[in-house]
Amino acid sequence: MKKRATIFFLLAFTLLGYANSFAQQTAMQYRHPLDPLDSMEIKLIKQVLLQENKIRADSSSLFSIINLKEPPKAEVLAYKPGETFRREGYAMVYDFPSNTLAKAVVDLKTGKLLSFYKIPGKQPVGSFKGDTIVSEIVKNNKEWNDALRKRGINPDSVKSHRGTFAADIGLAPVGHRERIVSPAYKNKDFYEMPIAGIYAYIDITDKKVLKVIDTGKGYDKPTAVSYFDGKKIVPDLQAPKPIVITQPEGTNYRIEGNQIISPFWKFRFGIHNREGLVISDVQYYDHAQKKWRYIMYRGGLAEMIVNYGSPDLLNAANNYFDVGVYRLFQNVARPLTYGADAPENATYLPSTLHNEWGSPLKSDSSVAVFEEYGGVLWRHENHSRKATNLAIKYYITAGNYDYGFKWIFKEDGVIVVETELNGYPHVRAVNRTQDIPATGDETHDGNYYGTIVEPHVEANNHQHWFVYRFDLDVDGQQNSVGEMNTSAVPRSTENPLGSTLVARTTMFTKEKEAQRDANIASNRSWMVMNHHVMNKYGHHSSYMLMPTAGITPLPDRNSSLFNRAEVLYHHFWATPYNPDEMYPAGDYPTTKQKGQGLPEWSKQNRSIDNTDVVVWYVGGVTHIVRPEEWPIMNQHSVAVHLMPMGFMSSNPVLGMPASKPVSKK
Repeated sequence: MKKRATIFFLLAFTLLGYANSFAQQTAMQYRHPLDPLDSMEIKLIKQVLLQENKIRADSSSLFSIINLKEPPKAEVLAYKPGETFRREGYAMVYDFPSNTLAKAVVDLKTGKLLSFYKIPGKQPVGSFKGDTIVSEIVKNNKEWNDALRKRGINPDSVKSHRGTFAADIGLAPVGHRERIVSPAYKNKDFYEMPIAGIYAYIDITDKKVLKVIDTGKGYDKPTAVSYFDGKKIVPDLQAPKPIVITQPEGTNYRIEGNQIISPFWKFRFGIHNREGLVISDVQYYDHAQKKWRYIMYRGGLAEMIVNYGSPDLLNAANNYFDVGVYRLFQNVARPLTYGADAPENATYLPSTLHNEWGSPLKSDSSVAVFEEYGGVLWRHENHSRKATNLAIKYYITAGNYDYGFKWIFKEDGVIVVETELNGYPHVRAVNRTQDIPATGDETHDGNYYGTIVEPHVEANNHQHWFVYRFDLDVDGQQNSVGEMNTSAVPRSTENPLGSTLVARTTMFTKEKEAQRDANIASNRSWMVMNHHVMNKYGHHSSYMLMPTAGITPLPDRNSSLFNRAEVLYHHFWATPYNPDEMYPAGDYPTTKQKGQGLPEWSKQNRSIDNTDVVVWYVGGVTHIVRPEEWPIMNQHSVAVHLMPMGFMSSNPVLGMPASKPVSKK
């Protein structure tokens, strides 16, 4: 151990020796203050902490998050190319032996530790390999083994299932690391399926079993599940004739570092180790006014939650906070598949992530930038124009699900934020082999809690939630927030035929007023408006948030989901800008806590009138699994639109030339 520690500190000293030369190269290497960390910076952060004796030299100090510490917004907006700027990174470090979480900030130009402080009573973002200690903790527990033997199961034939974090329904003291687990067979043919009806609460911090529950029911026989396995696919369909997208004259965009620039758009992108794809500094070129106009400072996925709807404890506890608890499972780099995840004309770009030991993980093709056929831009009679969309895309794999995050920038000023759902459904073991009545499985009024996809394999009913944070700065930071509803005008002498309708706009002044829900009947939408900028007809410069078809969380307001994710219980929120308010379910949703994040901040009821505002949108999908989605789903997507409203005075792409004919060989 001593020799190993010596090697670590020698490496730290060597890397710190490069700090001065690194600082000299920074101005040349980075084009902008928001450029994400590279591999050397991630390594430097770890080595500074080693040098300062803030982390252990062995593998027990775990890195929950390593990211760029974004400079203050005012500094970023004032930055001009070629100027110097601050360059800092931060790390959330979890000391597994002492159950201690700390945050460190490092000056990346000088290699100096700026701050290091502990965060008491909180659990980190991330699931670690060390959590597998639950198998050792539970294996000698008498109640656990008695429950297994009672069912005729040899305890030596099982291991504890990976389970989930207990959070607010846990039994351990606040701040302890606790999981709820079920047993699973060791045999590789059966280990993916938990044994139903046996559960244990395990305090990893104190290394003890808090409680074992044996319901005495539930299917507990070895169950082999035909999960999707790409290596076993047998191509037995006729392949379609290929459609190949080419751009013989080149692309309409160019890439400068982490900035994408086209004739209509320029924006920056980065891969955040918690949030995934983040888009910033979004501007649209107004060809009528011949200038770039600002729309959004920063946008990204602030939280992603999946709650499962069956009554057994393990699934009822499965409220997966994929951003706030698992950092989108970005401890593995996921390269994109050429021609499938993105078209053949895409430009594939690298990203740099990190593993739990603070080592960088680089993927050479995890981000795709491309142009795509966007359908008809506009048409009437014999006049028609083709739309060409600019898109950027990123994928993650979260357990059984794969999610694609795609931003589409249209020539007319519309931004589409699309979330793609792929992968295969979550399942549990049940008694029945078909979806017919009277099988002895749990039901509500004769209705099951999922769909049979194989004998004894039920795909759970569940809901997906995507919470996006949009820091819109429409023509500047002095913005206000409003809502538009369309309604019928009562029949009267002014409306004798009863067919008149009006659109009413209501402006919000305080954040509690802006906690709103989607309403399809009134065509409800929300807008961020600049009252200081108008088009030539007197319309205030605005961007509208056009919602998806809103779905409602079905767990009640005494549920664990509500306790930890009250944000889901409204589709729309608005708050004044605060750089510390980033995560709507709180910074540490793994922890045993309630009501954190956006609901807590909004209790202040601060002004959102004529100020720098942030809007939050909650989109979702209720997934009742179809047999056709097993063993793998075909893609499903949900999208939210950001659309100009009064931002311009007329159609900004009216003058688009007709497409050139392409000769066919």
